[in-house]
Amino acid sequence: MQTQAQQPPKPTFQPGLNVATKTREQILDSEPNGKYIFRPGELVWFNNIANWRLGVISKRGLLNGRPRYLIQPLSNPFQLQPYLIKENESDIRPWLAWSVPNTTITAIQNLTYDQVNWEQVVRGDLDGGQSRDYVVDASILAAKVIDSSYSLFDRIENPLAAPGEVHYKGMFLGAEKVWVGEPVRLRVPGGDIVVLIIQKLIERTSSSNSSNVTSMVTFVGDIYKFVEMPMPYKNRTEWPSPDLPQRMVYDLRFRNEVADLAKKGVWYEWRLLEPAARRGLSDVKGRWYETRSLLPILRGSQEFQKELTSGVTTDTGLWMNGRRDKNNNPETRKRNRKDTIGRAVPADFKVSRGLDGPPADDAFPDVQPPQAAPLAFVESDIDQFMDLDNAAAGHEFYGV
Repeated sequence: MQTQAQQPPKPTFQPGLNVATKTREQILDSEPNGKYIFRPGELVWFNNIANWRLGVISKRGLLNGRPRYLIQPLSNPFQLQPYLIKENESDIRPWLAWSVPNTTITAIQNLTYDQVNWEQVVRGDLDGGQSRDYVVDASILAAKVIDSSYSLFDRIENPLAAPGEVHYKGMFLGAEKVWVGEPVRLRVPGGDIVVLIIQKLIERTSSSNSSNVTSMVTFVGDIYKFVEMPMPYKNRTEWPSPDLPQRMVYDLRFRNEVADLAKKGVWYEWRLLEPAARRGLSDVKGRWYETRSLLPILRGSQEFQKELTSGVTTDTGLWMNGRRDKNNNPETRKRNRKDTIGRAVPADFKVSRGLDGPPADDAFPDVQPPQAAPLAFVESDIDQFMDLDNAAAGHEFYGV
């Protein structure tokens, strides 16, 4: 990916929201070299010793300075699974790291989770008398529903919003949780690595009647392309610090330092393609992840270190799928994360709001909850915590 330096268009980058208006959890997720790779509410693969399974992160925390996650495995309503605690991030993969497999029961392969008669399945009526893993089949179909769904949370009271338009601080986009102020991977022709840095997250709703509500989500922000060129600087003191989110700045510095140490003679940068761009749901592949944090997991630490020694770093997106790849489930607007996950988890399952929620709700079951004074919350925050992400005001809709 060789290209010569050129004069870029003027960026319009803003933090998305200033620090005063960002939530504590949003600030935590924006930190470079942050404590966690994965986020509460996200669909992930996890190592179950004998195999890899699918689950949803309920909460996260630190133990002796290391991240740990409480994960609820996905299943059918008749074989709900106990939660698991994972204390090694190498035992977890993003949903988009691997492609979804087929179900072992052919008869349900093209059905959605709620179309399946799970009572019949568990009785063995559909497998021709062969022993199947009905938990795995259910988790596959539940994951496809999650992958094709979205919901928004932390509504912003914006007096400049147009009629029927609501602004949000974040959303669950399929398997992942994304925030205003951070980059998302875009679908583009060819093999280019392109991201949009979200400045605004807007939902417009309309209805022809009370039972027919439609939703359209727009991502507004600057679009950047990752480029490689011959090294234009004599030494590191000349290296510029780009006007980008700090996670991207630190990642870029790391990748250039790796190349510089190996005397590769190349320079990496994010080049602005389109300021103040507007894109829809189908344009977004998923979250953007740092090379140093996720690539050792995706590639394996030994292979990752071998590549670093030779001065090679690659974008994590090259090793990941995009949202709704090979998934024929329709795009569906869900009321909240609990509604999205549905019957694939126990009825009392809850997604933690982390630093934005009550500390007691963020405690792990194997640790005594702290007896500290509770944080002060706005009443609407508590309401959002109960079902995590409210739909647009006045609309209790479950799909487009």
